[in-house]
Amino acid sequence: FKLNNGIEMAFVQNPVNSLSSLYVIFDMGSDHIKKIQYAISYLDYLGTSKYSAEELKKEFYKLGINFNVSSNNEQIRFNISGLQENMADGLALMEHVISNAKVDTEAYDKYLDRLAKSRDNTKKSKQNILWGGLMSYIQYGENSRLRNVSKLEELKNTNPQELVDLIHNLPNFKHRFFFYGKDAKEMLASTNRIHQVSENLKDYPKAAKFMERETSGEVYFVNYDMVQAEILLLHKGRNYDPAVSAAARMYNSYFGQGLSSIVFQEIRESRSLAYSSASIYSQGRKTAKPDYILNYLGTQANKINQAVDAIVELLNNMPKNEQQFENARLGQLKRIEAERITKENIFWRYESNRKRGIDNDFRENIYNSLKTMSLDDLDSFFKKQIVGKQFDIGVIGNEKDINFKALSKFNTVKKLNVDYLFNF
Repeated sequence: FKLNNGIEMAFVQNPVNSLSSLYVIFDMGSDHIKKIQYAISYLDYLGTSKYSAEELKKEFYKLGINFNVSSNNEQIRFNISGLQENMADGLALMEHVISNAKVDTEAYDKYLDRLAKSRDNTKKSKQNILWGGLMSYIQYGENSRLRNVSKLEELKNTNPQELVDLIHNLPNFKHRFFFYGKDAKEMLASTNRIHQVSENLKDYPKAAKFMERETSGEVYFVNYDMVQAEILLLHKGRNYDPAVSAAARMYNSYFGQGLSSIVFQEIRESRSLAYSSASIYSQGRKTAKPDYILNYLGTQANKINQAVDAIVELLNNMPKNEQQFENARLGQLKRIEAERITKENIFWRYESNRKRGIDNDFRENIYNSLKTMSLDDLDSFFKKQIVGKQFDIGVIGNEKDINFKALSKFNTVKKLNVDYLFNF
C-alpha cells in the first residue's frame, strides 16, 4: 500500500482478532546520526507541550496502546500496538510526541546518571567484555561501532534541546510504515488523515563506514578477575552466499554446537580440556557482509594452549561419524518442519531476507538441500571453508594466572584495556 503522499505501508493481516501493531520505520540510525541513539533513549523521560511524562504514559494507557521506540546503527522504529479501534488515536498521540517532545533538564540529568551506571555495569560484565568489546575489536579494530560513542563528558556538555530537535526533525526524513492488523484500508485512511509531512522528504545523512579487518593471526588479551579463562578464535570468511546455508547449518549442528557436537565431545568429554566449547559458522546478515567462523573455549588458565591446539586440530580434520551426522541432519529437518513464522514475524523475516537478496521463504531451499545432504557433502564444505584458515585469538582471564610466554607461541600478545575497548 501507499499513502497519498507516496509513503509506503507494508501490511500483514491478523486473521484472528483485532490486535494491531503499527511501525514507523526510518532506515537510518547511529551510523547516520551519531547522537540519535541518545535522543531516542532520552525521549522516554520526556513529556510534551501538552502532557508531562507521567501524564503521557497515562494517555497511552487510557487508549490501551503500548508505545515503544527503538534504534540501532541502521534503523529507528516508532511502534504503537493495541486494538485496531484505538490505533488512530494512538497514532495521533505518537505523532504529537514526535512533534512536541519538550526538553526537561532534570530528566536529562537522570538519563545521564542512568547511562553512566549502565556503562559502568557493561565494563564490569565478563560477557559484555568478551562478546561485546573484545569480539568487536577483533572484527573491526579501533574503527568500530562499539567505540563510535559519545563520552559522558561530551553528553554532559550537550544541550538537551539538540537531542530533542533530532526527534522533532525525524518526520522530515524518508520513512515507511508497517502495519499488522485486521483492516489495512481503515489504517491507511487514518494514517493519511493524521500523518501530515512534507512532500519532499530528505534523504538520510551519509552513513559512517566500519570495515571488518582481515584475519591476520593476532592474539589479544583482556585482564579480568576470574578463576577460569575464556577464548575466542575468529576468522573472517567469504561474503554471504545462500548456496552454503544448508551446509553451514549442518556444520553448526553436527560439528560445532550442542552437547552431542564433535567439538564438545572431543574437547570436553574425551580430552577434558575445556568446560565449554563450540564452533559456529555464522553467515553474514547482508549480501556484502562476510561470514565468520567463531570458536569458543572456556577452560582453565593452564590449559589455554592445549585447548586452542585441540580445536585447531579439529578445524583442520573433521572426524566423521555417519550415525551422529544422520541424527543431526534429521534433527535439523524436524526443526524446520516445526518452525512457524507468524504474525509480525512474517514481515521481519521478509526484511531480513531482503537484506540478503532473498525474495522467497528460503527455508524451503535449505530443507530440500538437507534432505539429500551426505556426510561427504559436509566434508567438502569443511575442506573449502574451514580447513587451513587463520584465526585471530582473544583471551579474557586473570593475568596472574596466564602463562604469557606460552600464549605468545601463537603470536605476540597484545594487552587491551577495558576502557579502551568500549571507549566510554
